[in-house]
Amino acid sequence: MSRKIWKNTLKEAKKHVKEANILESDLFEARVKEAVDNDDMELADQIRAEQSKAMKDRDFQVTGKKRTPVIKDQELYDKNKKANFKIRKGVYTWAEGGRNAAREQRLTKKKNMDSPVSSQGALATVSRHLDRWEMGYGTEISLKKGSVVMPISEPYEHNNKKCVTVMAGAKVFKGVPVAVLRPVDED
Repeated sequence: MSRKIWKNTLKEAKKHVKEANILESDLFEARVKEAVDNDDMELADQIRAEQSKAMKDRDFQVTGKKRTPVIKDQELYDKNKKANFKIRKGVYTWAEGGRNAAREQRLTKKKNMDSPVSSQGALATVSRHLDRWEMGYGTEISLKKGSVVMPISEPYEHNNKKCVTVMAGAKVFKGVPVAVLRPVDED
């Protein structure tokens, strides 16, 4: 199913659900009004409680939140749950220090910090237009796509991005993201 058809189908389904919800709410409001007109406040409160329960059920259907399953045979459930865990997750045995090494590697991983184009003196091209407001303070002009630049600093963090200071011709650009630098193709 193409994306456009899927969007239209979803739009129609939402429209249908909304219309059904409005009709249901109008029905409850009419019942409450009738009960109030007959001076039966107890019935009106009961109808309002029914309406709130129906709204909770309706919200469940729209959001698709899971209900907790009713477990009839706890022993069978626990047995199958353990069997499924072993199939899905597998049972791993870590080498000594392996778990800590993997965790440390995840925590200290620095995206693009060791990129060859971010090393000082390397030539790189800019893969997209960089506006002067996106770069570091003091940059007076924008950096155009395809410009050949040379990093003149070590990588650092600026605006939560790994950046370098580069030189293009006689101009210096601070805060250029390492992610937009590509190695120069040597022909």
